[in-house]
Amino acid sequence: MDQRRSKKIILLYILLTVSCLIVVILHNMKLYTELQENQQATLARLNKEASFSEAKLIENFDASKTAELVIEGKELEEKYGLLGKMNLSHILQTYFIRDLALFLVFWSVLSVLFFWLIRQKRKIYDQLEVKTEEYQEATAYNELMLQRSQREEGNLKSSITDITHQLKTPVASLKLSLDIALSDQYEAAERQNFAEQAEVQINKLNLMLDGLSKISQLETDLIQLKPEKLSLQQLINQAVNGVIMKAIEKEIEVEVELPEDFWVCVDKKWTLEALGNVLENAVKYSPEKTAVKIQASSLVTYVLVEIKDEGPGISKEEQNKIYQRFYRGSNHSAVEGSGVGLYLTRKIIEGQGGTVMVKPRHPNGSNFQLTLPLD
Repeated sequence: MDQRRSKKIILLYILLTVSCLIVVILHNMKLYTELQENQQATLARLNKEASFSEAKLIENFDASKTAELVIEGKELEEKYGLLGKMNLSHILQTYFIRDLALFLVFWSVLSVLFFWLIRQKRKIYDQLEVKTEEYQEATAYNELMLQRSQREEGNLKSSITDITHQLKTPVASLKLSLDIALSDQYEAAERQNFAEQAEVQINKLNLMLDGLSKISQLETDLIQLKPEKLSLQQLINQAVNGVIMKAIEKEIEVEVELPEDFWVCVDKKWTLEALGNVLENAVKYSPEKTAVKIQASSLVTYVLVEIKDEGPGISKEEQNKIYQRFYRGSNHSAVEGSGVGLYLTRKIIEGQGGTVMVKPRHPNGSNFQLTLPLD
């Protein structure tokens, strides 16, 4: 719309300029014709007079011209060359210069006004564009904040519900175990057994609360991921060191196969958390005297890290559910856990632009595949 208006203004400016120029030309052409006809008519009238008194001369100049006089005077002019055209051309040149000067003055004023209007219009348009962009940015920011607020409110409600549900079972079990362990109605051996069960429940609660604390930190942006250039070999070695004692207890061999070291751009602390969670699950669910393999390969801008175990595997129906908060698979009864490890892993890896997925192994086991951005 603004471009159309600008084009219309420019077109109007050109039309006014051309129109004024045409008016000047036509005016001078008409003046030329009038002067020529007046000269010719006067010449014819003077030719008819026998004497040239001053009064008669003035009277002839003031008398109206007629077509017959113009024709007669033209013939005389052509015959004798009376007066000629030099004086007439000089008069016309004088009038033309005057009209042209007036036109130039008018055109200059019109041009200054035109360009001032164009400049003001462009300035107003630029200001309007800036204000429009600021308004759109503010609207988008407010909408984002509203969505974030609604999402955080929904997450908070969901988290409270999940935490309440998850804490009920271990708290009830802990209460029962402590009641029996502190009761005099049971044998010492039974009380000792329930005291040990209470300790297990306390450890489980501690593990769950630790996971909840980490989830809360990530979801409320209390901790920002700070990527840096790191050696993948060193990251994997540190993650393996965190689970090596549990692997030794079950006589599980942890094998690391890297064709070369890769430099990745990730947050060290939280990436170790993600790798450690997957490795811990691999060791936890794998049978004794098996192997857990860690392999890596380049994917142009990412590195693919694969963690393979020989455990019971994950069914196709559960492959998308295992990343949900507090979800534990069909094999959870065999091992302890809080159901937040893989959820944290997904949040950490995706928060750094990577992906995490699981594929089945044959004849049994799981293959967790994590992608991390290369530096």
